[in-house]
Amino acid sequence: MGTVTPYDTAHGRRYRVRYRKPDKSQTDKRGFRTRRDADLFLASVEIAKHTGRYIGPSRARVTVADWTAT
Repeated sequence: MGTVTPYDTAHGRRYRVRYRKPDKSQTDKRGFRTRRDADLFLASVEIAKHTGRYIGPSRARVTVADWTAT
């Protein structure tokens, strides 16, 4: 399970989501404007991990050319 924590910026309060990836390393995503958005993101990550559909942020940036080459 992950955590949602608030932090302050010049543009107001934002929220950071910290969670563990399937390989047990920790990562985070920040910049959510509402706690609800952060909670929904965390829930979607947890569901993806439990169903085996989790794709790490670095793997999501693969170009189509690189993806078809493998």
